Amino acid sequence: MKKEEKQTIFWAIISLVVFLAATWLMTLPFMALKAPATTGEALQVTWIAIAFYAATLILAALRVKISYYLLAVVIAIYSVGFVGMISTMFLNSDATILVKLFVSAVAAFGIVVNVYWYILAFRLRAVLQHDTFQRRINKQKGLRR
Repeated sequence: MKKEEKQTIFWAIISLVVFLAATWLMTLPFMALKAPATTGEALQVTWIAIAFYAATLILAALRVKISYYLLAVVIAIYSVGFVGMISTMFLNSDATILVKLFVSAVAAFGIVVNVYWYILAFRLRAVLQHDTFQRRINKQKGLRR
């Protein structure tokens, strides 16, 4: 596995961990949400997120070509989740401003991690395309001899 692939997978896992941390933060009583998230809902979100990330990461580890595109969709969905967390904290929470800022900072960090993941994914795509191009050139050179 290439260094770029390992980095992309590592940062996808970091994205998942940050999302789960932010999700569980939202269940704490001091968030003072007008419609508090329950532990059952958080567990459901946790299992779904783990399933989506795991499925796409397993495909990536198996080198299925479409896996990184599917992972990009998953990360985009959870990026929207981070934005939702920020808006929920400021629109539907009676918590102190420090609590709101802390949870918003965690969610913003998640967005930054996801943007960085996209940067790594584009770099990986370029590396994989270059490798494919080189293999084709080498195959053509081999046929000419």
